[in-house]
Amino acid sequence: MRGVMKTLNLKNVSALLGTRSLPGSEKELQILCTRITELVKLNGEKWVVENRQKLLDEWTHIVHQAIIS
Repeated sequence: MRGVMKTLNLKNVSALLGTRSLPGSEKELQILCTRITELVKLNGEKWVVENRQKLLDEWTHIVHQAIIS
């Protein structure tokens, strides 16, 4: 099926975000992978790389505030 993209794994998400040290539980990191995959589908990898610091800041806030339960 064309246009269907598998969810990126944590290694690929880490590469796009430019860091190996992503905060979060296993469940939270699975959600991050899903969300980054969605952003890649919508905006492209280049956009994710260009906005990686904002995405990392938002993710850190989400984890520290325990927004995902």
